[in-house]
Amino acid sequence: MPELVESIKCPSCGGPLKLQVGEVLVTCPYCGTISRISGEKPFLLRHAMLAYRLDQAGAQAAIASWMEGGFMKPEDLRRASRVTSLECVYIPFYVFEVDVRTTYSGVLTRTGANQRLEGTLPGDYFWKVLARRGGEFPVREYKLPLAYKAPFDTGGMVPGSRFLNAEVDEDEAARIAREQVEAHQRELLKDRVDVIEQERTEIEVKDTEFLHAPLWFATFEYRGRSYRIILDAASGEVVVGDIPPPSGGLREFLLGR
Repeated sequence: MPELVESIKCPSCGGPLKLQVGEVLVTCPYCGTISRISGEKPFLLRHAMLAYRLDQAGAQAAIASWMEGGFMKPEDLRRASRVTSLECVYIPFYVFEVDVRTTYSGVLTRTGANQRLEGTLPGDYFWKVLARRGGEFPVREYKLPLAYKAPFDTGGMVPGSRFLNAEVDEDEAARIAREQVEAHQRELLKDRVDVIEQERTEIEVKDTEFLHAPLWFATFEYRGRSYRIILDAASGEVVVGDIPPPSGGLREFLLGR
């Protein structure tokens, strides 16, 4: 494995690329070219991004709207809250277009008849894999709005935002995707049979794309405690938002206010 250096030059525009330990794909902040840091495999992935709809003002408005009401939220959430940080970060994902076919046999016991069944469960997915290690990003809750996909262009990024490089290469991401798709198929089989006797899943990865998704990461303070909100800058949807406990006692809790 080659020795990791602190910086290299972009092979396309010659701009300096700063490296962090563990990064395997680095995106040039000047021209958007992605470079592989190690390995002999030629780089063939397409690089895309999601076009943003929420700038900083839009993100602030979306947060205020989210705070205004909803199930289990304190009625004074917006009045008593203060946004303490707000940053847009482009998070890297691999997106795999996957065809899958699971053949199975098993027993349906829930009807009391112990009916033996066999069949095929097909699937067609655009499966996302986070290209970062660790962290607490809610991958399962986040739905990639692929309708906003566009070629990667640093000039089209949210002003003042930054992007993260990949710490997972495409081979490892493909392995993760296959494991997750197979587990997903197994979960779907539980709707068809209660006891799975045999199963075989065939997975075909038809296409792969490297994609940066813009997300607003915010923290706010409410009654002396800190909470987080993650907003999808492309769709405008709240990915996850911490809801403080009700402050108005049992009546507020029962009313969902």
